[in-house]
Amino acid sequence: MHQFCRGMLASLLVAVMVAGLCVGCGGDGEGGRVKIVIGEITDLTGPASPATISVHAAIVDLARHFNDQDFIPGVEIEVLPYDDQFNPARAIPGYEWCRERGAEVIVAIFAHAAEMLKPFAGQDKIPIPCSSSTPEAVDPPGWVFATSCGYGPQVKTVMNWIGEERWDWQTKGPAKVGFLAWADPAGVSQEKAVREYCQAHPEQYTLVNSYLVPVNVMSFPSEVEGLKDCDYITVFAYPMGFFVREYRAKGYDATFFTDTSAASYRGFFVDMAGWKALDGTVSALVTRWWGEDNPTVKLAEELLEKYRPSEAKEIIWTGQAYVGSMASFYPVFDILRETIEAVGVEGFSGQAYYDTAINYEVQLEGFPRWYYTDTERNLMHDVAIYEWSAAEQNIRRVSDWLPLVME
Repeated sequence: MHQFCRGMLASLLVAVMVAGLCVGCGGDGEGGRVKIVIGEITDLTGPASPATISVHAAIVDLARHFNDQDFIPGVEIEVLPYDDQFNPARAIPGYEWCRERGAEVIVAIFAHAAEMLKPFAGQDKIPIPCSSSTPEAVDPPGWVFATSCGYGPQVKTVMNWIGEERWDWQTKGPAKVGFLAWADPAGVSQEKAVREYCQAHPEQYTLVNSYLVPVNVMSFPSEVEGLKDCDYITVFAYPMGFFVREYRAKGYDATFFTDTSAASYRGFFVDMAGWKALDGTVSALVTRWWGEDNPTVKLAEELLEKYRPSEAKEIIWTGQAYVGSMASFYPVFDILRETIEAVGVEGFSGQAYYDTAINYEVQLEGFPRWYYTDTERNLMHDVAIYEWSAAEQNIRRVSDWLPLVME
């Protein structure tokens, strides 16, 4: 079994921070090209970093790829990361730090940052691409653009799939379901979705208990006992590894289900709890997984070999963070390309990027159509279901693309 190595994580952190600061260094881009700065508010040293370091690496490598291939003639992209340490109090200082250094587009990895920055972005005309969304971040539509889709619809879609494919509620009655997450915007959004789905489908699910705990809590003795009789439990993102380990240590056997975030922590969770504890976990993924025959997966493998050969094994073991970001953040750079094509380098601004984004659509090979409109701020509208397999020691796809369950 791979062991999660803090030394290797630290080495990777240094590498991605140096790479992020060195893309297009200097007042102007290399070879006379104009430098365009994309800010990034992420977690490089806090609790989410086991996944988000690899997300950052993918964003930097996409910028390198666009620069090296000259996809935007006359432009060199610089990615400028700000480490918010998963601390909401650092979101606004991070936004100002990026703006002061010339960023006209700022990526926000977390929902808490997107929600907090939405009014500032509209006032300053700074587009905010965000990894996933909450309703508060994208409704009413403004300057936050989710590069995937909402947390709540992902969970509802998994619950619908389980009800149709895995749990025979017609014979067994409703499955007993539980929920645990940190009480941040993403967790609150998911808890609301689970509660709504159970209320709308009482024949399929009964909500046993639902827990929103303070951020950074890592031990869950009372919550484990409160969820011991569940058939299914959903745990959001980073706390999942700690909860699964405690829950299985007590001998409890519920099956876990998650949104796309859990797959980004594959290595962290397996190193903590083991494959046996995670066996049968069901995840909704908005992009593809390592080893699939898909151009974005191949691009991720090629860029790792080109830019990070010494880190490739560890990044792959981390999980979906890098390979998924190859697809989900490609549109951030593609919108930049389309904007420059439309207005030229001299005409580029946050407003010009926004005007392109609200009319943007793309269909990458092997994916459904992704799009924004003047009222739609979620790029993706479908997920696929993947299952964690102890026998294969891998995550494998078990469904076609499914439209998101919104209600």
